[in-house]
Amino acid sequence: MPDWDIDPTGVQTAVTKTIEVGDDFETHATTYGDNMQSAAETSGSAIVSTALADFAEHHKDAFTSMVERTVNTLTGAVDATKAYLDGDLEMAQQAQDAATGADLPDNID
Repeated sequence: MPDWDIDPTGVQTAVTKTIEVGDDFETHATTYGDNMQSAAETSGSAIVSTALADFAEHHKDAFTSMVERTVNTLTGAVDATKAYLDGDLEMAQQAQDAATGADLPDNID
């Protein structure tokens, strides 16, 4: 038997707030890409342009992973809460474990 308890209202609040913040992520990602490109083009320096491109390439997987882990975490939280409310603590534990098991890219610092 797991040694934890789930607050369904707290989970709902956390999931809702995370979704609200996440809704703007695509806009921020687009703005980030546009600003990186603009900075590279207006720098007038091949070295700066290359450095910005290298930076973006180096962190690309981290940005993708951040989105994937957030989605996996939200899905796991909802699945675990549903299982908990249905009285299936073993299924809730499995859903919780699956949510925290997402792979991280090697280059996350």
